[in-house]
Amino acid sequence: MTSHPLYVAFIWHMHQPYYRDLRTGECTMPWVRLHATKDYLDMVKLLEEFPSVHQTFNFVPSLLDQLQAYLPPSNRTDSFLDLSRKPAADLTDDDKRFLTMWFFLANEDHMVKPHPRYHDLLIKRGTTKPFKPQDCLDLQVWFNLVWIDPWLRRQDPQLAALEAKGERFAEADKQLVLGKQLELIAQILPTYQAAQARGQVELTTSPYYHPIVPLLCEIRSAHAALPHLPLPERPFRHPEDAQWHVGQALKRHEEVFGVRPHGMWPPEGGVSEALIALTLAAGLRWIATDEEILWRTLRTARDPSLLYRPHAVTRHGQTLAAVFRDRELSDLLGFVYSQWDAALAVKDFMSRLHAIHRQVQHLSSPPLLTIALDGENAWEHYPQDGHAFLRALYGTLASDERIQVVTVSEFLNRFPPDRSSSLPELFAGSWIDGNFSTWVGHPEKNTAWAYLSKTREALSASADSAVEHDALTNAWRSLYIAEGSDWMWWYGDTHYSSQQEEFDRLFRTHLANVYRFLGQPPPDELDTPIKPVTSAPSCEPTAIITPHIDGRQTTYYEWLYAGRIDLHKHYGALHRGGQLCHTLYYGFDATHFYFRLDVEASQLTPLNIWSIQFVLADRHRQFSIQHTPEGLTTDVAELRWAFERILEVGIPRAWLMLKPGDLLTLQITMFHGTDPLERYPAQGGFRLPLPREDVEASTWSV
Repeated sequence: MTSHPLYVAFIWHMHQPYYRDLRTGECTMPWVRLHATKDYLDMVKLLEEFPSVHQTFNFVPSLLDQLQAYLPPSNRTDSFLDLSRKPAADLTDDDKRFLTMWFFLANEDHMVKPHPRYHDLLIKRGTTKPFKPQDCLDLQVWFNLVWIDPWLRRQDPQLAALEAKGERFAEADKQLVLGKQLELIAQILPTYQAAQARGQVELTTSPYYHPIVPLLCEIRSAHAALPHLPLPERPFRHPEDAQWHVGQALKRHEEVFGVRPHGMWPPEGGVSEALIALTLAAGLRWIATDEEILWRTLRTARDPSLLYRPHAVTRHGQTLAAVFRDRELSDLLGFVYSQWDAALAVKDFMSRLHAIHRQVQHLSSPPLLTIALDGENAWEHYPQDGHAFLRALYGTLASDERIQVVTVSEFLNRFPPDRSSSLPELFAGSWIDGNFSTWVGHPEKNTAWAYLSKTREALSASADSAVEHDALTNAWRSLYIAEGSDWMWWYGDTHYSSQQEEFDRLFRTHLANVYRFLGQPPPDELDTPIKPVTSAPSCEPTAIITPHIDGRQTTYYEWLYAGRIDLHKHYGALHRGGQLCHTLYYGFDATHFYFRLDVEASQLTPLNIWSIQFVLADRHRQFSIQHTPEGLTTDVAELRWAFERILEVGIPRAWLMLKPGDLLTLQITMFHGTDPLERYPAQGGFRLPLPREDVEASTWSV
């Protein structure tokens, strides 16, 4: 039996799409700046306390470019920063509308509610009371302050003092916060360079503007996993574009960090044989993707001896190492542990590592467990931006002799894969369900691909014309930006964002800029949104209802006049696959408040033990429907409820202590055992007001 430790490699993927308009320089989204101050710096600085914990950070060049744009000599800005800098007394009515609409874009539970003044402003937004200049100033400060990591805020006496002050900020206070943001951005890349120099981190890259490389090379590769997936009528096949993204990414990475990267995270874990050919040609040593690709490549079920080791990929005499992430452990970090107590989460995580270590004791070669996920999006769902969890996790890992945390290249340098055994033809797929349907197949996505193809054809036709060199370069850049994966992510009905209309506009702007740089008018179709604009992802109740609570839609009319919320629109950007809940209906009569939840029964059945928790936050009331092998139960005797094809619940208004005009703030969480699976909405709650006077004549709004 081997005495090898379990080697664990974390890969944190740092990525933002390219938001800035190449032609105007305008940037309408603040996410590079805000994630820079909340996520990028603290993730690497925290490691200084744990020198034996080594990590791999993957930086997409489109993010590197945008980080540096905020610093001298460029000193670029964004529309949120411009409005933050504007004196509150000078704000126009349009400015105030923008502030109250967008300056609450933060996790309500962990970034808004802990700060009384910020939370009070959020509540005030829901009233008819106007925002006074001091309200606007306090909002400008709090929005920017909460997007600075709380650990970094506490280390800075000036920021800590402002947080303690809490309200009635001065213009000088606001300028201090905004100045600190830029100071923190300036520290990010030097801090990673220093960590790389001391050998604690490995820095890797992705193709330049984060495209799905297999789809660029051949869009029909989507049929490998889904043979009947509808594809655009205008096919896309441009491996030369993918080659540009890979080659330029390596060059840019070396310019920023001083060394050529050894590894690469293909965007969205998207791989194919075409991707392998490009990485081998570029001289990369390793790539990482999801375990589903391994099982589909080998056509086998999950086997620890295959998952927990690197694999050789040999083609035409050249060899590349491929590592495959443990999906369950990666998803626990990304989607589940944020809802747990930090100590319990670390205990659970370590017990899983120890179980894996026992599973692989019989192997003759050292085992490598790979964990790969976003390094930025998960932490706002954790208390204190995940610091209690990460500090406890790193401390426990550092003290456990059975575990050694390494970079991927550290492991491969010591224990290279067996070159005598190569993986067969790599299955074409991504980290989401092993296919590409997140980025192609839906009519909206296919329309976007058609526009991309048409624009590229126009650009190719103009390549030999008398277009000035810089303009032609910018035209190609604009096209490459539009090839990024994020634009297709938001089309269709898989994911929802309050800014999805802006993502749509930006994608069409990047394409339109290709024509403008060529001196041509953009096609009229690029002026029209691809994604239909909707006023809200729900419908309001139109009359009272008194449904028969039997777990079935007994008649067509019993829920016809109920309010309806499409839960696909509130699932959020974090994707874990297999969404369980689809639609929430709600309504009332004189005595009861009613909910109907439509669930995917076929996905619930294998879970064995599950529950659905309803939290009515402002009533301090909650109830659960639990399923065990013994049957269904509830923890509140006053409820009327039934579950067969749908879940129907009737709640006495007296139990809720409701009166006309009250608000209900509803949150729904699905559990598998004690593990949270899904939460609706992803942040905050659904605000459901009761009618103020006559029940029959009133309607609700959400």
